[in-house]
Amino acid sequence: MVDYYPLLPWFGITLLGIFAGRSLYPHDVSRLVLPDYSRVLPVRGLRLLGRHTLFIYLVHQPILIGFLFSLRLILD
Repeated sequence: MVDYYPLLPWFGITLLGIFAGRSLYPHDVSRLVLPDYSRVLPVRGLRLLGRHTLFIYLVHQPILIGFLFSLRLILD
């Protein structure tokens, strides 16, 4: 199955991520200084898409089905 992932190898990667997070953010304070890209237009667009993923998922399904149905009518 595509959605089956065994627990043991991926649990180790999860533990590595927890260790990295606790090492980089002791006492919930970041040691990394990252630039603020929140005002850049592509990032704003991605934020908009991320906030409305369920709506996008539900709307694109009927659009794709309608497109494929109309394509079938045209080709037949």
